[in-house]
Amino acid sequence: MRKVVTLICISLILFIIDNAFVPFISIKGFTPSLLFIFIIGFSIMNGSWEGLWLGVFAGLLQDLYFNNILGINAFTNMICCTIAGFIGVGIFKQKMLIPTISNLFLSVFKGVLVFIILYLVGIKMEIKNIIFGSIYNMIIAIPSYKYIYKLCNKNYMQRKWKF
Repeated sequence: MRKVVTLICISLILFIIDNAFVPFISIKGFTPSLLFIFIIGFSIMNGSWEGLWLGVFAGLLQDLYFNNILGINAFTNMICCTIAGFIGVGIFKQKMLIPTISNLFLSVFKGVLVFIILYLVGIKMEIKNIIFGSIYNMIIAIPSYKYIYKLCNKNYMQRKWKF
């Protein structure tokens, strides 16, 4: 229960920071998504099942500020967190190279999925937003992954087997 409360609180705090403070550190209008960086790192550490649910919750939060379409971020985050969970199965989680590169490629993948869905609905979006936003996400993911790693290794965040 403590794990769920911790994840909800962190997600809400990152959501507020994403929408209230991150626009002030934008570079030429491009901003990172701290919430997306967190859910990808968490999914890599804990697997696709736990990441899937956190991705859906975070996506629903992000959909609150998204134009006209409810569920697009929840859907794309769910897919990206599932992929990140599968990536995390075969890597050394204490090393940050693969999680950081994964964050870049999954940010691009999410951006392309959102672009396709918006195109089908008839809403225009620029490709450069995807590219520069993904690079910015990767840059922020470098220092933040070690904090995600420390969080996921706390005793109350570990899944214990009970027989």
